[in-house]
Amino acid sequence: MTPLHEPVTARGLVEQHQHRVDLIQQCANEASIAEFDRKWLAILERCAAWFSSVPLGADLYREPGGAFRATVETAFYAMRLAGGQKFGTNLSSEKRRRIEPQYNYAVFLAAVCSRLDEPYRHFVIERDSDRAAWNPPVDGAAGPWLGGRPYRIARRPSPLPVERMRTGMLAQMLIGSDLLAWLDHDVLAEMFGAINPNMKPLEAESLIHKVIRQAVLTAAEFDRKAQQSVFEPVQFAVPSAIHVAAELQPSVAAPPAADRPSVMLPPVAPALASSPHTPVVAPAHTATQEGGAATAPAIAESALPAGSPDPDSSTPAASTPERVARAVDPAAMRSVAASSAAADRAAFDEVLKGAPNMILELFRALREDVAAGKASVQWTDAGLAVQKRLIGSYGVASDTLVEHLRKRSLLLTNGQGEITLAPRAGQLILGRPS
Repeated sequence: MTPLHEPVTARGLVEQHQHRVDLIQQCANEASIAEFDRKWLAILERCAAWFSSVPLGADLYREPGGAFRATVETAFYAMRLAGGQKFGTNLSSEKRRRIEPQYNYAVFLAAVCSRLDEPYRHFVIERDSDRAAWNPPVDGAAGPWLGGRPYRIARRPSPLPVERMRTGMLAQMLIGSDLLAWLDHDVLAEMFGAINPNMKPLEAESLIHKVIRQAVLTAAEFDRKAQQSVFEPVQFAVPSAIHVAAELQPSVAAPPAADRPSVMLPPVAPALASSPHTPVVAPAHTATQEGGAATAPAIAESALPAGSPDPDSSTPAASTPERVARAVDPAAMRSVAASSAAADRAAFDEVLKGAPNMILELFRALREDVAAGKASVQWTDAGLAVQKRLIGSYGVASDTLVEHLRKRSLLLTNGQGEITLAPRAGQLILGRPS
């Protein structure tokens, strides 16, 4: 007996992948949230209801809900790839401005609908209540067909052949005539030709077909690497307490020469004042071997506020030695971090003003990876040299970045394998050596 599986609501699936949905919203660049919900989010919710919690296939995205995860990730990769393409280049400028948003939307629809037939090809999905098997062309979406009741999954002896005509018919059922009517006939033809794309096109393929094919391959490759644990765990470079104390230790003005004590104690090392393994309050006074006067370790002074007397000493506060180290104030740490973040935002806004979120995210991600040693860039006499292959690994075509940099006079050279950023743009990624 195969185990029973429970369906998942469409809203629950969308919430599980809200981060990807937010990224798709940035790529959609709609004028209002309501318009995004009507044209984009509604399709994702219909797709979540279509798949419910079924996996995509026996090898890729094989976990419960894998079919919808594959759909969201493929749509995201397709949107990022489409951002660097130019559709309708043979059209007049006026018609191209009108039709280019249609092509971007058609890429999204083709990416979402390319996987509609995959679970049915690989599995027999059987409802437990009446032992009926799911047949998408007849029964429609799996979620309403299951009706919240458990189901079983059995792997087919061999997957059914790919039928692009059937996938296109399922896409019409999912999208609906109201949204399809918004697209021109030429765009519709290219979109349906790109749904469930041929991975080895035998003739010239349309630009939409090429984008969807690359998005499907990218999603499959990422899931394959994830299953093999190829990805390195994300590590955050957290500074040690010693470095934090050294950076945030307040400067204390030296007292006048007349008030200085005749004997100066050695300064307390910041490491002693801030190390998490060092006690803040010193132990009791320790007697010398000769049985003489008790002396307190110098670290005890770091626990006392400046100007306060030693509780175990009768020496007045005015005659106590200068306090060199103080406890780190968390409020001061937050203030310094907030001011640093504000300075970074101001620098990005000044240099990349008006750039789309895709370009801003690229600069921020590249800056973080360079700081962590995961990416390599190099300063030259002219500016910062960045490999085009490195730019493409962040899901942004190098031509797209070049176009935005040229608009803002931030591009110095555009070579065969690398581009050179102007110094003020390069410093957003890596500080220029003196």
